[in-house]
Amino acid sequence: MKKLILLFLFCTVLAVLPLQNTRAEINAGKFFSIGLNLGNGTGDNGSIYLYGPTPISAYFGSSGGSYGPLTAGTYTIIIYTAAPGSRTFRFNGQAITTSSGSATFNNVSITSTAFASVN
Repeated sequence: MKKLILLFLFCTVLAVLPLQNTRAEINAGKFFSIGLNLGNGTGDNGSIYLYGPTPISAYFGSSGGSYGPLTAGTYTIIIYTAAPGSRTFRFNGQAITTSSGSATFNNVSITSTAFASVN
């Protein structure tokens, strides 16, 4: 009888362990779900400003940067660079080429990790 009880407890523990991992994965996915990755191909420093549910103002170096977590929603994004000459600014597939040193992306919907670049 004692062996039967121990066997029952052992099987119960084995059945519960996978549920604990699933809960941890779900919670981790909620926390780290949205971010912003920025690539900088100019070699010069710059800055990025996000106006929306999660406001961000940050400087980036020659290698770019990563920011977050972000809340899903509609944003206005402004990217500046100190690099001289005509540059192409990209944000989630939209591109602006200008020599003014900055680009503004209005009414951008962010629902998953966003990607930006300056070249």
